[in-house]
Amino acid sequence: MQKKVLGICFGHQVLCRALGGKVGKAYTGWDIGLRKVRIVKDLPPCSFLEDMEEIPPFLSIIECHQDEVWEVPLGAEVIAFSDKTGVEMFTIGDHMMGIQGHPEYTEDILCNLIDRLLNNDAIERGFAEEAKLTLQMAEPDRKCWEKICRTFLKGA
Repeated sequence: MQKKVLGICFGHQVLCRALGGKVGKAYTGWDIGLRKVRIVKDLPPCSFLEDMEEIPPFLSIIECHQDEVWEVPLGAEVIAFSDKTGVEMFTIGDHMMGIQGHPEYTEDILCNLIDRLLNNDAIERGFAEEAKLTLQMAEPDRKCWEKICRTFLKGA
């Protein structure tokens, strides 16, 4: 039906798995904080990306996940990755896109989540403090992520 589907974080993972890809616990453990994501240089032909002005080679995004995409479904293209996660973003044609990070999160939202994970003994105090520190060193590229998502959803 070629309907637009955008999966964010768990939605990214569900979309991948539903289409035949592989998902599981991240080999390197939790990814929490601000992460620099590298956009693939030679992007596959996607009309929604062609409509955007120059996409920077790196974009910062807030992350909060313990699972990750291990293998994209047949026909999917990885269009972003990071030093921690091999599939930060993928597309299938112009109608499906998954983003591992949280373009919608603010610093306050993540700090609240970190505190909850810490209080539930899901993460250690040192790890929590380090994750919060990443937010003080830089800011997520929320405007650019919003533009990517809006451009994708509007489509051709």
